[in-house]
Amino acid sequence: AFDNMTLGLQERDKVKSLFSKFHGSSVAEEMMNRDQVMGGQNKEVVVFFSDIRGFTAFSEKRAPEEVVEMLNEYFGVMVKVINKNGGIVDKFIGDAIMAIWGAPKSSDQDPFNAVKACLEMRVALDELNQKRLARGQNAIQIGMGLHAGRAISGTIGSDERMEYTVIGNTINTGSRIEASTKAFGTDLLISDDVLKLVGEKFIVDKAGEAEVKGRSEPLKLFKVRGYK
Repeated sequence: AFDNMTLGLQERDKVKSLFSKFHGSSVAEEMMNRDQVMGGQNKEVVVFFSDIRGFTAFSEKRAPEEVVEMLNEYFGVMVKVINKNGGIVDKFIGDAIMAIWGAPKSSDQDPFNAVKACLEMRVALDELNQKRLARGQNAIQIGMGLHAGRAISGTIGSDERMEYTVIGNTINTGSRIEASTKAFGTDLLISDDVLKLVGEKFIVDKAGEAEVKGRSEPLKLFKVRGYK
């Protein structure tokens, strides 16, 4: 009986470790410590989106193995920075990363940590590109977008297949902010909603305004140059 109990605990740790790799440690703990029901909580979150510029053209000219190798190396660098700053990687969408601060656990430092993570990802990508160039590979360029607002955080799906995620207009707007980085000629844009939360802790320049579906007023967007 003792041996069976030991094996059961080892199996539980294995499942928990696997959950953590797919959802992040805080999400894994929440999923294992409560009964899973569909639905969620209305929370204040900061949402992050990024994608690789020219990824479609890159993948068309290379073998699938080379594309996957590049993505795994790139994701490994970016995810480490997000985790270090208290964010949760919600999902990978092809070459895109969606991450969240404020769910399932929140902190008053979430907005600051999210912007800080973006600046650290900028540095980490530069270091990765130096390695890639030394290997005769092309440098990676990305766009990043941050937005803050309310969203539903929880489990969606069916009885047979569930997914922990965040949904709402805030998430959609965050995706559109990231898509605007190319038009504004920058690798990082944050909304005025994020700027209000971080105060004067960062050096920013107003990029301009953009009409965004789902908002009655134009969205004010800002470039982030660094810390004050």
